[in-house]
Amino acid sequence: MTYQEGRTLMNFRSLVSADVWRDLVERGRRRTFTRGSVLLRQGESPDCAIALVDGLVKVTQINECGDELTLMLRGPGEVLGEMGALLGRPRSATVTAVRPCTGFVLPAHAFRGYVERHRLETVVYQLTVERLNSHERLRADLAHLSRVARVARVVSHLADEIGHSHGDDGLVVELGMARTELATMASMSRSSALDALSQLQAAGVLTLGRRYLVINDVAHLKAAARDEKQLPGGIGCQGDSPAM
Repeated sequence: MTYQEGRTLMNFRSLVSADVWRDLVERGRRRTFTRGSVLLRQGESPDCAIALVDGLVKVTQINECGDELTLMLRGPGEVLGEMGALLGRPRSATVTAVRPCTGFVLPAHAFRGYVERHRLETVVYQLTVERLNSHERLRADLAHLSRVARVARVVSHLADEIGHSHGDDGLVVELGMARTELATMASMSRSSALDALSQLQAAGVLTLGRRYLVINDVAHLKAAARDEKQLPGGIGCQGDSPAM
């Protein structure tokens, strides 16, 4: 069984039937977004939800110190801004296209009607809670891992979310952004993150592209994410201490 076959992708599209997803798309207004376009902005009024059918977006948040943190990447099959539309609360994060995107935009009242009509309240909240729990687990795990393990854990998390097949066993993770942004996702400095990526590349686990990663060895990436002692080629995984 390949990694792709063994993984359970959880996004909105995966939790509803083809007919229910099609109804969402057909009720929306088609829009295209160029790379760098802001689809939703933190703090703004939740006037719509967007069904993403193509492209890649990053979700960022400004913290209390004024720093912009990259929280996650999202791909096709996602509904963006759904909780704001349902609860009527200001946007909690900014969503920006990191590749050209196509989405179908529904006014908030239309999205609420769609959710009620198909009785999707439980589905939406299940997805939201699972995403929050996943993010919290990742943050908790990162606190005690070495730098290589931190980066491996983040890359593994992204592979679960947006990875797609490359060759027989490999995966491509399209970042659509500079690799240095992985540093904020891993709660570490840019230099530490780049050093860890270089170690994973030297071990043959990853191939680094400008705005993408190729995972050549999924098993060793998972082992590195668990902070096991040795990578291929005799490169250590635990010898370095956690670094910010």
